[in-house]
Amino acid sequence: MKKLVVAGMLGLAAFTGLSGTAVSAPLFGSGWGAGEVSSQSASQAPVVRVQQGSEAVRVQQLEEEIRQLNGRIEEMSFQLLQMQEQLRKAQEDNEFRFQELEKSENTKGGRGAATASSSSPSSTAPSNTDEVATIIETPSNNGASTTTSRDIGAAPGETTLGSIQLDSSGMPVGGTLNDSAKNSSGSLPGAEQNNTASVGGAGNGALTSENDIYQAAYGHILSGDYKLAEDGFQSYLKGYPKGGKAADATFWLGEAQYSQGRFNDAAKTFLDAHKNFAKSPRAPEMLLKLGMSLAALDNKDTACATLREVTKRYPSAPKAVLGKVASEQKRLSC
Repeated sequence: MKKLVVAGMLGLAAFTGLSGTAVSAPLFGSGWGAGEVSSQSASQAPVVRVQQGSEAVRVQQLEEEIRQLNGRIEEMSFQLLQMQEQLRKAQEDNEFRFQELEKSENTKGGRGAATASSSSPSSTAPSNTDEVATIIETPSNNGASTTTSRDIGAAPGETTLGSIQLDSSGMPVGGTLNDSAKNSSGSLPGAEQNNTASVGGAGNGALTSENDIYQAAYGHILSGDYKLAEDGFQSYLKGYPKGGKAADATFWLGEAQYSQGRFNDAAKTFLDAHKNFAKSPRAPEMLLKLGMSLAALDNKDTACATLREVTKRYPSAPKAVLGKVASEQKRLSC
């Protein structure tokens, strides 16, 4: 009986073991399939990451190219602005110089007309100006000069009267008459003295007149002989400090000094000019040139303050002057 019970228990145990194996078999198979799927996913995952990485690199390359293109565009824009600024400055300078030349030509034309009307020769006697223009000076060793008077405008039949002697300052100190003139015209008391005084006075006016000194100095400005122009305008201001062209002469004196690179002297000249001729038509240009001279001396703050005064004191100044002020302020970053 016991043997039967033991045999039954063993049989039951064996049956239970087989059913457990049968049940666990699908579980093992399922686990095996999951392992295959996970291994396949693991093999495919790096491929996805590689593709995503290449796209990111491409985007970065495109961004870098865009940045480089933007940099080139900015550089070209800056160069274009520089060229435009240089062109504008050149136009302003040319306009300023053209206006100066037009002013001088108009002034010269007006004076020429007035001189022509006042010095037109009459039908009976030659002009004194023509007589003076024929005097030729030859310096002598003793400081005096001997001049020979030759009347080009005289009628046929007239002869040379003789010669006069001038000292170093151009004043007559003596003279002689031609013997043929004495014989033909006779000897009149005081004739020699009157003739000498008349010619000498006219010659002195032609050689040292206010207008001639100014025009000679201004001609040196136009030809670029700034040293000679400076000397000429200094002579004018010394002889005619209150003359009709004193303001213009002072301005061009400073311009001659500025053109020679003597900015300190130019600044002093323009400063004195503006003080003495603050209501002159040249006053805005004097103040402008004072600011430019100070800028050339590396005195930026004072230069900017001076340039601001131009538009403040002279809002109705010529367009060329105001344009030059604006360009200088921009150049100095005022």
